[in-house]
Amino acid sequence: MSDPVPQADVSTRTHRWLLVAVGLLLLVTLAGMVALWPQSADLPQPDGELLDPLISGEVLTIDLRQGEADPTVGLSGEVADLDILALEGPDEGEVLSIEINTDGYPEITAGDRVELDRTIDAETGEVRYFLSDFHRLPTLAWLLALFVAAVLVISRWHGLRSLIGLALSLAIIVRFVVPAILAGGNPPLVALVGAVAVMIVTLYLTHGINEMTTAAVVGTSASLGLTVLLGSLFIERGKITGFASGDAVFARSAVEGLDLQGLVLAGLIIAALGVLDDVTISQSSTVFALHETDPSMTWPTLFARAMKVGRDHIASVVNTLFLAYTGASIALLLLFSTGGLAVTEIVNSELLAEEIIKTVVGSLGLIMAVPLTTALAASIAVGRPRDAPPIGASHVHGAGGGNDGIATGDPVAPEPEDELDEEERSRRAWAAYLERYEAAERDDGPNAG
Repeated sequence: MSDPVPQADVSTRTHRWLLVAVGLLLLVTLAGMVALWPQSADLPQPDGELLDPLISGEVLTIDLRQGEADPTVGLSGEVADLDILALEGPDEGEVLSIEINTDGYPEITAGDRVELDRTIDAETGEVRYFLSDFHRLPTLAWLLALFVAAVLVISRWHGLRSLIGLALSLAIIVRFVVPAILAGGNPPLVALVGAVAVMIVTLYLTHGINEMTTAAVVGTSASLGLTVLLGSLFIERGKITGFASGDAVFARSAVEGLDLQGLVLAGLIIAALGVLDDVTISQSSTVFALHETDPSMTWPTLFARAMKVGRDHIASVVNTLFLAYTGASIALLLLFSTGGLAVTEIVNSELLAEEIIKTVVGSLGLIMAVPLTTALAASIAVGRPRDAPPIGASHVHGAGGGNDGIATGDPVAPEPEDELDEEERSRRAWAAYLERYEAAERDDGPNAG
Protein backbone atom coordinates (compact mmCIF):
# COMPACT_ATOMS: atom_id res chain seq x y z
CA MET A 1 0.00 0.00 0.00
CA SER A 2 1.48 3.35 -1.01
CA ASP A 3 2.32 5.97 1.55
CA PRO A 4 -0.02 9.00 1.23
CA VAL A 5 2.48 11.43 2.79
CA PRO A 6 4.53 12.17 -0.35
CA GLN A 7 1.32 12.78 -2.29
CA ALA A 8 0.13 15.21 0.39
CA ASP A 9 3.47 17.00 0.29
CA VAL A 10 3.20 17.38 -3.48
CA SER A 11 -0.33 18.75 -3.12
CA THR A 12 0.77 21.26 -0.48
CA ARG A 13 3.72 22.41 -2.54
CA THR A 14 1.50 22.79 -5.62
CA HIS A 15 -1.00 24.86 -3.69
CA ARG A 16 1.75 27.04 -2.26
CA TRP A 17 3.21 27.67 -5.70
CA LEU A 18 -0.22 28.57 -7.01
CA LEU A 19 -0.73 30.98 -4.09
CA VAL A 20 2.63 32.57 -4.88
CA ALA A 21 1.52 32.95 -8.51
CA VAL A 22 -1.76 34.55 -7.42
CA GLY A 23 0.11 36.87 -5.04
CA LEU A 24 2.45 38.03 -7.79
CA LEU A 25 -0.50 38.46 -10.14
CA LEU A 26 -2.28 40.56 -7.51
CA LEU A 27 0.78 42.77 -6.98
CA VAL A 28 1.20 43.31 -10.73
CA THR A 29 -2.50 44.10 -11.07
CA LEU A 30 -2.44 46.62 -8.23
CA ALA A 31 0.68 48.23 -9.69
CA GLY A 32 -1.02 48.38 -13.08
CA MET A 33 -4.13 50.01 -11.64
CA VAL A 34 -2.03 52.60 -9.82
CA ALA A 35 0.00 53.36 -12.94
CA LEU A 36 -3.03 53.50 -15.24
CA TRP A 37 -5.45 55.18 -12.85
CA PRO A 38 -6.85 58.21 -14.70
CA GLN A 39 -6.35 61.70 -13.39
CA SER A 40 -9.25 64.13 -13.71
CA ALA A 41 -7.07 66.48 -15.76
CA ASP A 42 -6.50 63.72 -18.35
CA LEU A 43 -10.19 63.03 -18.92
CA PRO A 44 -11.75 64.68 -21.99
CA GLN A 45 -13.92 67.65 -21.16
CA PRO A 46 -17.22 68.23 -22.99
CA ASP A 47 -17.13 70.92 -25.65
CA GLY A 48 -19.36 73.88 -24.98
CA GLU A 49 -22.17 73.98 -22.42
CA LEU A 50 -23.72 70.89 -20.94
CA LEU A 51 -27.08 69.87 -22.37
CA ASP A 52 -30.13 70.72 -20.33
CA PRO A 53 -31.56 67.72 -18.47
CA LEU A 54 -34.73 66.12 -19.77
CA ILE A 55 -37.99 67.01 -18.05
CA SER A 56 -40.34 64.36 -16.69
CA GLY A 57 -43.99 64.40 -17.65
CA GLU A 58 -47.14 62.30 -17.44
CA VAL A 59 -49.40 61.57 -20.41
CA LEU A 60 -52.96 62.73 -19.69
CA THR A 61 -54.79 62.16 -22.99
CA ILE A 62 -54.05 60.74 -26.47
CA ASP A 63 -55.94 61.70 -29.60
CA LEU A 64 -55.10 59.60 -32.69
CA ARG A 65 -55.78 60.84 -36.21
CA GLN A 66 -54.74 59.84 -39.70
CA GLY A 67 -52.28 62.08 -41.51
CA GLU A 68 -50.58 61.70 -44.87
CA ALA A 69 -48.92 58.32 -45.39
CA ASP A 70 -45.59 57.88 -47.17
CA PRO A 71 -45.19 54.24 -48.32
CA THR A 72 -41.75 54.90 -49.84
CA VAL A 73 -40.19 55.35 -46.40
CA GLY A 74 -42.67 53.11 -44.56
CA LEU A 75 -44.65 55.83 -42.76
CA SER A 76 -48.26 54.99 -41.95
CA GLY A 77 -49.20 58.65 -41.46
CA GLU A 78 -50.84 58.08 -38.06
CA VAL A 79 -50.42 61.09 -35.77
CA ALA A 80 -51.00 61.35 -32.02
CA ASP A 81 -51.88 64.61 -30.22
CA LEU A 82 -50.71 64.26 -26.62
CA ASP A 83 -51.59 66.31 -23.56
CA ILE A 84 -48.72 65.91 -21.10
CA LEU A 85 -48.51 67.26 -17.56
CA ALA A 86 -45.04 68.69 -16.85
CA LEU A 87 -43.85 67.26 -13.51
CA GLU A 88 -40.75 69.45 -13.20
CA GLY A 89 -38.87 72.28 -14.91
CA PRO A 90 -39.83 75.89 -15.56
CA ASP A 91 -43.33 74.89 -16.70
CA GLU A 92 -44.04 72.46 -13.88
CA GLY A 93 -47.75 71.87 -13.41
CA GLU A 94 -48.71 73.05 -16.88
CA VAL A 95 -50.34 70.83 -19.53
CA LEU A 96 -48.24 70.70 -22.70
CA SER A 97 -49.63 69.80 -26.14
CA ILE A 98 -47.26 67.74 -28.29
CA GLU A 99 -47.80 66.19 -31.71
CA ILE A 100 -45.88 63.07 -32.73
CA ASN A 101 -45.85 60.63 -35.62
CA THR A 102 -46.61 57.24 -34.01
CA ASP A 103 -44.33 55.26 -36.35
CA GLY A 104 -41.44 53.88 -34.32
CA TYR A 105 -43.10 54.50 -30.96
CA PRO A 106 -44.56 51.80 -28.70
CA GLU A 107 -48.20 52.05 -27.69
CA ILE A 108 -48.71 55.15 -25.55
CA THR A 109 -51.46 55.16 -22.93
CA ALA A 110 -52.74 57.66 -20.39
CA GLY A 111 -50.62 57.59 -17.25
CA ASP A 112 -47.34 56.80 -19.02
CA ARG A 113 -44.32 58.67 -17.69
CA VAL A 114 -42.25 60.30 -20.43
CA GLU A 115 -39.11 62.42 -20.77
CA LEU A 116 -39.39 65.74 -22.62
CA ASP A 117 -36.75 67.82 -24.32
CA ARG A 118 -37.25 71.57 -23.81
CA THR A 119 -35.81 73.90 -26.45
CA ILE A 120 -36.00 77.64 -27.11
CA ASP A 121 -36.03 78.99 -30.64
CA ALA A 122 -33.05 81.32 -31.01
CA GLU A 123 -34.90 83.72 -33.33
CA THR A 124 -38.42 83.88 -31.92
CA GLY A 125 -37.76 82.84 -28.31
CA GLU A 126 -40.61 80.32 -28.56
CA VAL A 127 -40.45 77.44 -26.10
CA ARG A 128 -40.99 74.01 -27.66
CA TYR A 129 -41.25 70.55 -26.15
CA PHE A 130 -40.47 67.25 -27.86
CA LEU A 131 -41.09 63.69 -26.71
CA SER A 132 -37.55 62.39 -26.20
CA ASP A 133 -37.89 59.12 -24.29
CA PHE A 134 -39.92 57.10 -21.81
CA HIS A 135 -39.32 56.95 -18.06
CA ARG A 136 -38.05 53.43 -17.45
CA LEU A 137 -36.36 53.66 -14.05
CA PRO A 138 -39.28 52.13 -12.06
CA THR A 139 -39.44 49.18 -14.47
CA LEU A 140 -35.69 48.66 -14.22
CA ALA A 141 -35.87 48.90 -10.42
CA TRP A 142 -38.54 46.18 -10.26
CA LEU A 143 -36.53 43.98 -12.60
CA LEU A 144 -33.36 44.38 -10.52
CA ALA A 145 -35.30 43.73 -7.32
CA LEU A 146 -36.67 40.51 -8.82
CA PHE A 147 -33.15 39.47 -9.85
CA VAL A 148 -31.69 40.16 -6.40
CA ALA A 149 -34.56 38.35 -4.66
CA ALA A 150 -34.18 35.29 -6.91
CA VAL A 151 -30.42 35.15 -6.28
CA LEU A 152 -30.82 35.49 -2.50
CA VAL A 153 -33.69 33.00 -2.20
CA ILE A 154 -32.02 30.30 -4.27
CA SER A 155 -28.31 30.86 -3.52
CA ARG A 156 -28.62 32.47 -0.07
CA TRP A 157 -25.20 33.36 1.38
CA HIS A 158 -23.38 32.44 -1.84
CA GLY A 159 -25.84 34.62 -3.72
CA LEU A 160 -25.21 37.59 -1.44
CA ARG A 161 -21.47 37.29 -1.97
CA SER A 162 -21.96 37.02 -5.71
CA LEU A 163 -24.07 40.19 -5.70
CA ILE A 164 -21.35 42.02 -3.79
CA GLY A 165 -18.85 40.72 -6.34
CA LEU A 166 -21.08 41.96 -9.15
CA ALA A 167 -21.21 45.43 -7.58
CA LEU A 168 -17.41 45.49 -7.24
CA SER A 169 -16.99 44.34 -10.86
CA LEU A 170 -19.27 47.14 -12.03
CA ALA A 171 -17.31 49.62 -9.92
CA ILE A 172 -13.98 48.52 -11.45
CA ILE A 173 -15.37 48.81 -14.98
CA VAL A 174 -17.05 52.19 -14.41
CA ARG A 175 -14.46 53.80 -12.14
CA PHE A 176 -11.26 52.41 -13.68
CA VAL A 177 -11.55 50.75 -17.08
CA VAL A 178 -13.76 53.29 -18.86
CA PRO A 179 -12.09 56.44 -17.43
CA ALA A 180 -8.59 55.03 -18.02
CA ILE A 181 -9.36 54.42 -21.70
CA LEU A 182 -10.92 57.88 -22.00
CA ALA A 183 -7.77 59.36 -20.43
CA GLY A 184 -5.66 57.89 -23.23
CA GLY A 185 -4.63 54.56 -21.72
CA ASN A 186 -3.94 51.59 -23.97
CA PRO A 187 -7.38 49.88 -24.24
CA PRO A 188 -6.20 46.22 -24.22
CA LEU A 189 -3.79 46.83 -21.32
CA VAL A 190 -6.42 48.68 -19.30
CA ALA A 191 -9.01 45.99 -20.00
CA LEU A 192 -6.59 43.20 -19.05
CA VAL A 193 -5.64 44.85 -15.75
CA GLY A 194 -9.29 45.54 -14.96
CA ALA A 195 -10.34 42.02 -15.94
CA VAL A 196 -7.74 40.40 -13.69
CA ALA A 197 -8.79 42.65 -10.80
CA VAL A 198 -12.43 41.68 -11.36
CA MET A 199 -11.50 38.00 -11.53
CA ILE A 200 -9.48 37.92 -8.31
CA VAL A 201 -12.01 39.93 -6.32
CA THR A 202 -15.15 38.15 -7.49
CA LEU A 203 -13.85 34.56 -7.44
CA TYR A 204 -12.36 34.74 -3.94
CA LEU A 205 -15.27 36.78 -2.59
CA THR A 206 -17.93 34.49 -4.05
CA HIS A 207 -16.30 31.10 -3.53
CA GLY A 208 -13.96 31.72 -0.59
CA ILE A 209 -10.19 31.60 -0.18
CA ASN A 210 -9.47 27.91 -0.67
CA GLU A 211 -7.68 25.45 -2.94
CA MET A 212 -10.60 25.19 -5.35
CA THR A 213 -10.76 28.94 -5.97
CA THR A 214 -6.98 29.26 -6.25
CA ALA A 215 -6.88 26.62 -8.99
CA ALA A 216 -9.69 28.45 -10.81
CA VAL A 217 -7.92 31.82 -10.53
CA VAL A 218 -4.67 30.48 -11.97
CA GLY A 219 -6.50 28.57 -14.70
CA THR A 220 -8.53 31.66 -15.62
CA SER A 221 -5.42 33.86 -15.69
CA ALA A 222 -3.50 31.52 -17.99
CA SER A 223 -6.48 31.07 -20.30
CA LEU A 224 -7.13 34.81 -20.37
CA GLY A 225 -3.49 35.37 -21.34
CA LEU A 226 -3.87 32.90 -24.20
CA THR A 227 -7.07 34.65 -25.28
CA VAL A 228 -5.27 38.01 -25.37
CA LEU A 229 -2.44 36.57 -27.49
CA LEU A 230 -4.82 34.92 -29.96
CA GLY A 231 -7.05 37.97 -30.07
CA SER A 232 -4.10 40.29 -30.77
CA LEU A 233 -2.82 37.98 -33.51
CA PHE A 234 -6.07 37.49 -35.39
CA ILE A 235 -7.35 41.03 -34.99
CA GLU A 236 -4.07 42.19 -36.54
CA ARG A 237 -3.98 39.47 -39.21
CA GLY A 238 -7.64 40.03 -40.02
CA LYS A 239 -7.03 43.76 -40.53
CA ILE A 240 -9.81 44.61 -38.09
CA THR A 241 -9.85 48.40 -37.78
CA GLY A 242 -12.74 48.95 -35.39
CA PHE A 243 -14.29 51.53 -37.70
CA ALA A 244 -17.08 49.12 -38.65
CA SER A 245 -18.82 49.86 -35.35
CA GLY A 246 -20.86 53.05 -35.39
CA ASP A 247 -20.61 53.34 -31.59
CA ALA A 248 -16.82 53.14 -31.77
CA VAL A 249 -16.67 55.81 -34.45
CA PHE A 250 -18.83 58.13 -32.33
CA ALA A 251 -16.57 57.41 -29.35
CA ARG A 252 -13.51 58.32 -31.44
CA SER A 253 -15.11 61.63 -32.41
CA ALA A 254 -15.53 62.38 -28.70
CA VAL A 255 -12.09 61.08 -27.63
CA GLU A 256 -9.29 62.24 -29.87
CA GLY A 257 -6.80 59.51 -30.82
CA LEU A 258 -8.87 56.63 -29.42
CA ASP A 259 -7.40 53.30 -30.59
CA LEU A 260 -10.40 51.56 -32.15
CA GLN A 261 -8.51 48.37 -32.99
CA GLY A 262 -7.36 48.17 -29.39
CA LEU A 263 -10.92 48.82 -28.29
CA VAL A 264 -12.03 45.68 -30.16
CA LEU A 265 -9.46 43.61 -28.25
CA ALA A 266 -10.45 45.27 -24.97
CA GLY A 267 -14.06 44.25 -25.53
CA LEU A 268 -12.95 40.71 -26.31
CA ILE A 269 -10.97 40.52 -23.05
CA ILE A 270 -13.89 41.65 -20.88
CA ALA A 271 -16.34 39.36 -22.68
CA ALA A 272 -14.00 36.35 -22.49
CA LEU A 273 -13.57 36.77 -18.73
CA GLY A 274 -17.31 36.46 -18.23
CA VAL A 275 -17.20 32.96 -19.72
CA LEU A 276 -13.81 31.84 -18.44
CA ASP A 277 -14.43 32.40 -14.74
CA ASP A 278 -17.67 30.41 -14.97
CA VAL A 279 -15.95 27.51 -16.74
CA THR A 280 -12.90 27.39 -14.46
CA ILE A 281 -14.76 27.60 -11.15
CA SER A 282 -17.24 24.95 -12.30
CA GLN A 283 -14.45 22.64 -13.42
CA SER A 284 -12.42 23.13 -10.25
CA SER A 285 -15.53 22.53 -8.16
CA THR A 286 -16.19 19.33 -10.10
CA VAL A 287 -12.68 18.05 -9.38
CA PHE A 288 -12.97 18.60 -5.63
CA ALA A 289 -16.52 17.19 -5.51
CA LEU A 290 -15.34 14.03 -7.27
CA HIS A 291 -12.36 13.73 -4.96
CA GLU A 292 -14.48 14.16 -1.84
CA THR A 293 -16.75 11.32 -2.92
CA ASP A 294 -13.74 9.03 -3.40
CA PRO A 295 -10.47 10.31 -1.86
CA SER A 296 -8.62 7.17 -3.01
CA MET A 297 -8.68 8.26 -6.67
CA THR A 298 -5.29 8.84 -8.27
CA TRP A 299 -4.46 11.94 -10.31
CA PRO A 300 -5.02 10.27 -13.73
CA THR A 301 -8.35 8.83 -12.65
CA LEU A 302 -9.55 12.09 -11.11
CA PHE A 303 -8.43 14.09 -14.14
CA ALA A 304 -10.13 11.69 -16.58
CA ARG A 305 -13.44 11.70 -14.71
CA ALA A 306 -13.50 15.47 -14.32
CA MET A 307 -12.71 15.92 -18.01
CA LYS A 308 -15.84 13.96 -18.90
CA VAL A 309 -17.82 16.73 -17.23
CA GLY A 310 -15.49 19.32 -18.77
CA ARG A 311 -16.13 18.13 -22.31
CA ASP A 312 -19.86 18.57 -21.80
CA HIS A 313 -19.18 22.03 -20.39
CA ILE A 314 -17.07 22.97 -23.40
CA ALA A 315 -19.77 21.83 -25.82
CA SER A 316 -22.50 23.83 -24.07
CA VAL A 317 -20.47 26.99 -23.46
CA VAL A 318 -19.16 27.16 -27.04
CA ASN A 319 -22.76 27.11 -28.22
CA THR A 320 -23.60 29.74 -25.59
CA LEU A 321 -20.86 32.00 -26.92
CA PHE A 322 -22.11 31.63 -30.47
CA LEU A 323 -25.69 32.40 -29.48
CA ALA A 324 -24.61 35.38 -27.36
CA TYR A 325 -22.72 37.01 -30.23
CA THR A 326 -25.47 36.11 -32.69
CA GLY A 327 -28.10 37.67 -30.46
CA ALA A 328 -26.06 40.85 -30.17
CA SER A 329 -25.75 41.02 -33.96
CA ILE A 330 -29.26 39.92 -34.97
CA ALA A 331 -30.08 43.29 -36.58
CA LEU A 332 -26.86 43.09 -38.59
CA LEU A 333 -27.74 39.59 -39.80
CA LEU A 334 -31.19 40.77 -40.88
CA LEU A 335 -29.59 43.62 -42.81
CA PHE A 336 -27.20 41.27 -44.57
CA SER A 337 -29.99 38.82 -45.40
CA THR A 338 -31.93 41.47 -47.27
CA GLY A 339 -28.93 43.06 -48.97
CA GLY A 340 -28.52 40.54 -51.77
CA LEU A 341 -24.80 40.04 -51.03
CA ALA A 342 -22.94 36.77 -51.62
CA VAL A 343 -22.17 34.69 -48.52
CA THR A 344 -18.42 35.14 -49.04
CA GLU A 345 -18.83 38.92 -49.12
CA ILE A 346 -20.90 38.84 -45.93
CA VAL A 347 -18.37 36.69 -44.06
CA ASN A 348 -15.47 38.79 -45.37
CA SER A 349 -17.00 42.07 -44.21
CA GLU A 350 -15.36 43.58 -41.13
CA LEU A 351 -18.64 43.71 -39.25
CA LEU A 352 -19.08 39.94 -39.37
CA ALA A 353 -15.38 39.05 -39.37
CA GLU A 354 -14.97 40.89 -36.07
CA GLU A 355 -17.76 38.87 -34.46
CA ILE A 356 -16.31 35.62 -35.84
CA ILE A 357 -12.89 36.41 -34.39
CA LYS A 358 -14.42 37.26 -31.02
CA THR A 359 -16.45 34.05 -30.93
CA VAL A 360 -13.71 31.69 -32.05
CA VAL A 361 -10.93 33.25 -29.96
CA GLY A 362 -13.16 33.25 -26.88
CA SER A 363 -14.04 29.60 -27.54
CA LEU A 364 -10.37 28.65 -27.88
CA GLY A 365 -9.65 30.32 -24.56
CA LEU A 366 -12.32 28.38 -22.71
CA ILE A 367 -11.36 25.11 -24.44
CA MET A 368 -7.84 25.48 -23.04
CA ALA A 369 -9.17 26.57 -19.65
CA VAL A 370 -10.91 23.26 -18.99
CA PRO A 371 -7.93 20.83 -19.10
CA LEU A 372 -5.59 23.37 -17.50
CA THR A 373 -7.89 24.09 -14.55
CA THR A 374 -8.72 20.40 -14.20
CA ALA A 375 -5.03 19.49 -14.03
CA LEU A 376 -4.27 22.19 -11.45
CA ALA A 377 -7.27 21.32 -9.28
CA ALA A 378 -6.54 17.58 -9.47
CA SER A 379 -2.90 18.15 -8.48
CA ILE A 380 -4.07 19.85 -5.29
CA ALA A 381 -7.04 17.59 -4.55
CA VAL A 382 -5.31 14.19 -4.70
CA GLY A 383 -3.04 15.04 -1.78
CA ARG A 384 -5.67 16.47 0.55
CA PRO A 385 -5.92 14.54 3.86
CA ARG A 386 -8.93 12.28 4.15
CA ASP A 387 -10.10 14.15 7.24
CA ALA A 388 -9.85 17.56 5.58
CA PRO A 389 -13.16 19.46 5.56
CA PRO A 390 -14.99 19.50 2.23
CA ILE A 391 -14.39 22.61 0.15
CA GLY A 392 -17.19 25.08 0.77
CA ALA A 393 -18.99 22.95 3.37
CA SER A 394 -20.23 24.75 6.44
CA HIS A 395 -19.37 21.87 8.76
CA VAL A 396 -18.05 18.31 8.64
CA HIS A 397 -20.26 15.33 9.38
CA GLY A 398 -19.10 12.22 11.15
CA ALA A 399 -17.19 11.47 14.32
CA GLY A 400 -13.50 11.41 15.01
CA GLY A 401 -12.63 14.11 12.46
CA GLY A 402 -13.55 11.90 9.51
CA ASN A 403 -15.86 12.57 6.61
CA ASP A 404 -19.49 11.58 6.39
CA GLY A 405 -18.80 7.94 5.65
CA ILE A 406 -19.75 8.15 1.99
CA ALA A 407 -16.39 9.26 0.65
CA THR A 408 -14.17 7.12 2.92
CA GLY A 409 -16.32 4.11 3.58
CA ASP A 410 -16.26 4.69 7.37
CA PRO A 411 -19.16 3.04 9.21
CA VAL A 412 -20.90 6.25 10.23
CA ALA A 413 -24.67 6.14 10.48
CA PRO A 414 -26.30 8.40 7.90
CA GLU A 415 -28.18 11.39 9.18
CA PRO A 416 -31.82 12.02 8.28
CA GLU A 417 -32.17 13.92 5.02
CA ASP A 418 -34.04 16.81 6.65
CA GLU A 419 -31.07 17.44 9.01
CA LEU A 420 -28.54 17.85 6.19
CA ASP A 421 -27.58 21.19 4.71
CA GLU A 422 -27.48 21.88 0.98
CA GLU A 423 -23.75 21.16 0.70
CA GLU A 424 -24.10 17.74 2.31
CA ARG A 425 -27.10 16.75 0.22
CA SER A 426 -25.16 17.76 -2.87
CA ARG A 427 -22.18 15.64 -1.82
CA ARG A 428 -24.36 12.60 -1.22
CA ALA A 429 -26.02 13.09 -4.59
CA TRP A 430 -22.56 13.07 -6.18
CA ALA A 431 -21.74 9.84 -4.38
CA ALA A 432 -24.94 8.19 -5.57
CA TYR A 433 -24.28 9.37 -9.12
CA LEU A 434 -20.75 7.97 -9.10
CA GLU A 435 -21.94 4.63 -7.77
CA ARG A 436 -24.44 4.36 -10.62
CA TYR A 437 -21.80 5.56 -13.10
CA GLU A 438 -19.26 2.95 -11.91
CA ALA A 439 -21.90 0.23 -12.06
CA ALA A 440 -22.76 1.19 -15.64
CA GLU A 441 -19.06 1.22 -16.57
CA ARG A 442 -18.61 -2.29 -15.17
CA ASP A 443 -21.72 -3.56 -16.98
CA ASP A 444 -20.72 -2.02 -20.31
CA GLY A 445 -17.04 -2.82 -20.03
CA PRO A 446 -17.05 -6.34 -21.55
CA ASN A 447 -19.27 -5.20 -24.40
CA ALA A 448 -17.12 -2.21 -25.23
CA GLY A 449 -14.48 -4.53 -26.62
